[in-house]
Amino acid sequence: MASNFKLNAAAREAGHPRRDRAHGFVPAIVYGHGVSPMPLRVEGHALGAFLAHGGARHLLDLAVEGETEPRSVVIKEIQHDPVTRNVVHVDFQAVSARERIHAEVPLHFVGEEDVVRTGGVLEIVIHQLRISCLPGDLPDHAEVDVSGLSVGRSLLVQDVRMGGSVSIVNDPEEVVVHVSAPRAVDPDAGTPAGQAAGHDSKA
Repeated sequence: MASNFKLNAAAREAGHPRRDRAHGFVPAIVYGHGVSPMPLRVEGHALGAFLAHGGARHLLDLAVEGETEPRSVVIKEIQHDPVTRNVVHVDFQAVSARERIHAEVPLHFVGEEDVVRTGGVLEIVIHQLRISCLPGDLPDHAEVDVSGLSVGRSLLVQDVRMGGSVSIVNDPEEVVVHVSAPRAVDPDAGTPAGQAAGHDSKA
């Protein structure tokens, strides 16, 4: 799904990332379709607001100071400080509305309560899919309905449906989720050696 979110950016001098961060900016770079790699800095608060609303998987209008038109970009990579987890650098990929891009989208599972109600245990094997699509069709997530699965059944990548220009890159035979039977509880589990259930050991 396309986003109308606009993020302001300005060209930056390479080699001064700490100075940029001290003034509330996040160092960045943009590259990709028709763009030579360009070091930028973006407003930290605005970037945080965008990411807080799932922006890492959205299209973004990147308005670079001095340019007449914003660039349509997606976030390719985010680097975090290992201690504070603050964003310290962002890679933007410029895209064309007519050229396919590759991305990873998370899976959202619905109908899990139906599986539990019938006595099954949902075992999620993969949590995201690799996809290819036109930028305007980039989804927030892929919805997977597991309500019809019974014990012993699995749902494969080829069973996941996505609209628009979206195609799934994963192996079609890859298992997404499996429903297993609950594990039986051993009543003797944890019983000390020499003590059978219902019997006392003798001195």
